[in-house]
Amino acid sequence: MSDWHTHVFTSTYTADVSGVCSVLYELGGMSVLHDPSGCNSTYTTHDEPRWYDHDSLMFVSGLDEMAAVMGDDSVVINDVAAAAKDLKPRFIALCGASIPHIIAFDYKGVGHLIEQRTGIPVIPIATDGLKSYVSGVGLASREWIRRFADQNAETIEKTINLLGITPIDFADMEHVNALKESVLPEGYAVHACFAMGDTFEQLGDIYAGAVNVVPSSAGRMPARFMLGIRHIPFVEGVPIGPYMSKQIQQAVTASAADGISRKAYGDLPEQGNVLVIGEEIYAKSMAAAVNHTSYAQQNHLQACAVWPDINEGLNEDALIQKVNAAEIVICDPLFKNIIHNKNTCMIAIPHEGYSGRIYSRNIPLFCCRSFDIEERLRERK
Repeated sequence: MSDWHTHVFTSTYTADVSGVCSVLYELGGMSVLHDPSGCNSTYTTHDEPRWYDHDSLMFVSGLDEMAAVMGDDSVVINDVAAAAKDLKPRFIALCGASIPHIIAFDYKGVGHLIEQRTGIPVIPIATDGLKSYVSGVGLASREWIRRFADQNAETIEKTINLLGITPIDFADMEHVNALKESVLPEGYAVHACFAMGDTFEQLGDIYAGAVNVVPSSAGRMPARFMLGIRHIPFVEGVPIGPYMSKQIQQAVTASAADGISRKAYGDLPEQGNVLVIGEEIYAKSMAAAVNHTSYAQQNHLQACAVWPDINEGLNEDALIQKVNAAEIVICDPLFKNIIHNKNTCMIAIPHEGYSGRIYSRNIPLFCCRSFDIEERLRERK
């Protein structure tokens, strides 16, 4: 059984339902969040910056007390069928928050009934609103690939797919384009990016990619699924600065040759006087980037990483102890209120999955070979 902990001083990361809606946003489907309404408004208000660029079909079922108590699924089935008849989406994604989880809502069964009624493919995604966006993005990506991707697509040599790509981790297309450029070895091309900037049709051919690059742990689930189906290896890492960019490029080339998956950030110390807090692959990549700067080596700085998430069981007290034992903390600015040691310095790098839109304008272009973490270490106060 998982340990559950109360958050008193820290916030929580974006929920799994927001991850589902985010990764499927651009693919022409209709995402239905089975919930009274609260989780839908959280997603639209805090987690989704693309509303300003283009629309997407996002619906909430408006689950009420009577339907929940009586287990009346006909309401959501009828409403989804009526909306689908008018809007004609490419597919329907059915996910939900904590109340459907408590009443044991049958996503697969209800999805099957909706698909029979409408003739439109339905992918049921059994979220519960209690896990982070990492779980939601992973589940939705895996189920979309399972249902719509061509498993017989012929491999295109020297190509990569990017998995787990949403604004929750990578803000906007400027970040995604920088990411694409920085992970490619010479002579390689990006085949598919799941799921920012690519169409339903482009992603349907995703199995043609030779190597999957996973710059967020949200991409691990589809990467492992594709490894099992087509033996496509994957490389974990974020190209934070020149060192990590080079490490990822070398790992991609090696994995394409031998079919073995790799972690480009390598082995990291469990303890250090520099603490990186964030999504796991980002945090580990940032720690590796810090450790390979000349400034860190000259000043005896050693970075380690933590990723406080409801799925990981790292409680708030343990996080506060780690933070205040560090000389430098690299984290989202919302973590500032748990820094009580006057000798602990914070280097703020906002993360939309933690602080939402509050600091979104201050997110630096961190996922590229030109990002200079050494400069930020030198300028710390």
